[in-house]
Amino acid sequence: MTDEKPDAPVPDKPTYRKTPPATPMVQAWLDGEESRDHLATADEQETAELWTRINSEAAQLRRRHTPIHVQSRILNSLTDLPAVPDEPPQTGFKLSTPVAVIGGIVILAVGALLGFMLVR
Repeated sequence: MTDEKPDAPVPDKPTYRKTPPATPMVQAWLDGEESRDHLATADEQETAELWTRINSEAAQLRRRHTPIHVQSRILNSLTDLPAVPDEPPQTGFKLSTPVAVIGGIVILAVGALLGFMLVR
């Protein structure tokens, strides 16, 4: 639970900046068809700067690796043997093929007998 104080100021919500729409020139720059020098307006330059930062942050995230001491602890905690359950799972009951065939014949015969008695 948090301490609620009625006089405490409400924290401001962070303002999120919407990504400006990409003009055809910005789209051509993103596709690698044009150089950044061809971006004429300030909005296009600002959009290019935003995408440059996004690309550099994404590249930085792609270069991250698990530290070797963490990786070794994970691998050392794994067992060499494959996981095998202690007991096989309990199934309700097993039905063999011959028993199923005989049961089907019996049910068919009982149905035919009942049908014959009702028709008569």
